[in-house]
Amino acid sequence: MKNERILIADDQSVVRQGVERVIETFGEEDGHRIVGSAESVSEVESLLKGGLRPTVALVDGKFPNRGDGEKAAEIIRRLSPSTVIVAFSSDPQSYGDTQWNKHQSSQDLIDSLTNLQH
Repeated sequence: MKNERILIADDQSVVRQGVERVIETFGEEDGHRIVGSAESVSEVESLLKGGLRPTVALVDGKFPNRGDGEKAAEIIRRLSPSTVIVAFSSDPQSYGDTQWNKHQSSQDLIDSLTNLQH
């Protein structure tokens, strides 16, 4: 897909800023743009209650002391049911098999967004 409106939800500002830079740098030609950024589950809820309707939400699986990714996904699904939710985590200790871990390049992220089917 092209022209994705993206919400980034991660408690780490360095991750949010990094994803924003990747999308601004490599996703612009496909029309992808960041429409919201949240560092907590409550912030995700506030943005959506305020009318934000992203086509894609990139959601961290874990927000230490700020709620969890499953709760964020539940809120997104309830308030913006057509949003595609892409969950990620940098914590293999909490999220299963390290065989599933794959280092992604900036281009891999853009290719994944461009190839979403929804």
